[in-house]
Amino acid sequence: MRLALLPVLACSCGRSADSAAPPSTPAPPALATPSPRSATNPLLPCPVERASLGPGLAVERWPIGAAPASAGPACVDVVRADLATFKLDVLAQAIDDPTPRSALAWRDAFHLSAVINAGMFHDSGAPVGMIVSDGTVRAKENSKMSGFLAWDPVTAADPPVVIAGRDCPGFDLDALRAKYHTVVQSYRLLGCDGQALPWKDPKHYSAAAIGLDRAGRIVFLHARAAVTMAELSVALSQHDLTGALFLEGGPEASLVARGPEGELARVGSYETGFVENDGNTQFWTLPNVIALLPR
Repeated sequence: MRLALLPVLACSCGRSADSAAPPSTPAPPALATPSPRSATNPLLPCPVERASLGPGLAVERWPIGAAPASAGPACVDVVRADLATFKLDVLAQAIDDPTPRSALAWRDAFHLSAVINAGMFHDSGAPVGMIVSDGTVRAKENSKMSGFLAWDPVTAADPPVVIAGRDCPGFDLDALRAKYHTVVQSYRLLGCDGQALPWKDPKHYSAAAIGLDRAGRIVFLHARAAVTMAELSVALSQHDLTGALFLEGGPEASLVARGPEGELARVGSYETGFVENDGNTQFWTLPNVIALLPR
């Protein structure tokens, strides 16, 4: 995005120079590998063609109760990943491989089960929010961002993944970092117990987000439809999520997932004041991604 989003506070940031426009030879959107489809219910506002990509990878689509600025239905694509089957990681162009890559290229190069944005980034590719990966600080804390996703606990006594917020009871960032090897920071879409948050940003855009459900599964979220983040927050609050973080908006918002039973590939387009149309079909390069790998 050209500008960071505003749940409460303002913060200006740029997009990577590599993604100021689509790559010169952008990879086309992936198509799901042909396979038998689950029966769809045409009466549902957001029917699912394939309810599973394989063991531990469930697919859903949730309606958004809003009229999008872009074309198409207002739906959220959802991929739930069982953390007994999969694990999370952070990959960065500056650390892991200097090759500019889209979500599709990250997936294929590192044999990943899913890829989503690791948050907004500056022109340099540096993350806007804090990223601590395997105990190493890759980007410092941003005081304007109140949400934290942490995984890979130091001891088995702690949950595999948690989502926390600055205003949540008992929150202590130092304690969180002491308990978990990896922490990603961003703006929150949901409050301390999954309630909607009153985002003030009036802009419409596609969005990528990540959440945690009450069964402890990581939940990848992508809305192609251009809605406000307040509207998306309300839609997410109607499901079984304990929390969710906004990751990226506009044409850079990306989600790809693949399993033995099929694939899902979603890319954003519309962003108020930048790409005010639903025409983007190319995956843009991402300097930092959250990756899902088989255990």
